[in-house]
Amino acid sequence: MGKKLAVLLLTLIGLTVVSGGYIVGGLQAYSRYQQAVGQQRCGGQKPSHICVQAPAEVFSAYYPFDLSTRTNLFTVTYSSSSPLTLIISVGVVGFTQVETRTVTATTNAQSSGFTPALLDQAVRKSTSDVTTSLRVRVTDTRNTLYYFNDSPLLLHAHQLMQWVAANRLKIAAWVTPDDPMVIALVTRAANLLAAQTAPTPLAMIGYANRASPQEVRGQVNAIFDTLRLDYRMRYSQESVPYNGPGDTSVALENIKLPSEILQQRSGMCIELTVLLASAVEKIGLDAEIVIIPGHAFLGVAMAPDDKQFQYWDGVQVNNGVAGASANIFANQEYSANARKIVDTILIKAARLQGVGPMV
Repeated sequence: MGKKLAVLLLTLIGLTVVSGGYIVGGLQAYSRYQQAVGQQRCGGQKPSHICVQAPAEVFSAYYPFDLSTRTNLFTVTYSSSSPLTLIISVGVVGFTQVETRTVTATTNAQSSGFTPALLDQAVRKSTSDVTTSLRVRVTDTRNTLYYFNDSPLLLHAHQLMQWVAANRLKIAAWVTPDDPMVIALVTRAANLLAAQTAPTPLAMIGYANRASPQEVRGQVNAIFDTLRLDYRMRYSQESVPYNGPGDTSVALENIKLPSEILQQRSGMCIELTVLLASAVEKIGLDAEIVIIPGHAFLGVAMAPDDKQFQYWDGVQVNNGVAGASANIFANQEYSANARKIVDTILIKAARLQGVGPMV
């Protein structure tokens, strides 16, 4: 009898744990569903009726892309039982400016989309996830208040990358060629290059003067060597959680900006790759980010719009390897993993799709 009771008790505990797991999983799934759908808040003083549709979370790294592509993140739907001129003001507290629009409300519901301009340095200053609010204010021309609401909004730090197929090109936002610290890196690399012998070019000329593949490699090697010698850059291992355009999963990863990598003098593979790509783009070369299972490295076209690429892997900064040798190693790495390549993201292609530098 005692054994049967013990077995029954263990069975009940097991069922409780399993059902609890399903409940937790269900709650998490529902939470993700709510975030995907967003939030809607309605109200308004008569005769108006106002509804605000907004996402529950915003990735600050992607906001410049939304601005450049005129993607409406927030939607205000309005109507009035009698014709009414309304002034709609929308802004994310502490992150954007206030965007204001004058509309005429009628009995037919109408909608206006908003993506307010950023405050100065807002993305760079977004260094941790914060809960702020979407502030929407609706008045008439006499400043009579018809609607006011602060909707909670989770604003993610600029380091946060959401690895999902739809965002693949947005990794180019981390490639920031005009950052002052990237420009300083290029200047140091140019000084290193000038001390080398021909046929290496005496300056960072990109593809100018019909630069030969050897001259192009020499420029990238100088950037790599500058990171190794001047900055004493270190590679820190961490996997890239992205499995390619066909992947349906979603993974999050914190990725430092090139300026942050240069300050800390350490970065994982994707960080060192976007840093190298930033310097490469600054001097006018075409860069790509190559992703193999769990890892990323840099590719550089040997001529404008060329399909012939050479490769560099940031891992080699830890091994005291010169840029030229790192280039040989990465070329071999590319060949060995040619059938395993998860994705290749050309920075120029991302720029054409509206993905500009984050800062």
